[in-house]
Amino acid sequence: MSSFKIKGLDHPAVAAGNVDTLADWYCETLGFEKLFRDNRPIWLLKAPDNSILEILPNDGSPRPERTNLTLGWSHVAYCVDDIDAGIAHLDTFNVEWTSPLSPATGGGKVRTFKDPEGNTLQLVQR
Repeated sequence: MSSFKIKGLDHPAVAAGNVDTLADWYCETLGFEKLFRDNRPIWLLKAPDNSILEILPNDGSPRPERTNLTLGWSHVAYCVDDIDAGIAHLDTFNVEWTSPLSPATGGGKVRTFKDPEGNTLQLVQR
């Protein structure tokens, strides 16, 4: 029997039209910290909980139309202690909310929004 085990997620990655602009938005709006940038250009950003987000340049392919139920990865959900404070904070940045505050699957509360590149994100309080 193998002793191989996945420890957890290392990082999600998102392709962007402008990696520098999107990295700045994640830092200014969501509290990420710039960790590393290479010349491709690819950013690694660190969240307050030390999780990593990779932002890389898109390949020019058109964005497919999708919902939360379209095949493939759907969204990235960020956990918060106080979703009402999180909503108020994001309102100051005029984020595009795509859902009302709703019950979260498995308990808690969730609200869905878009980043400036149109990627679906969520705030979740459990």
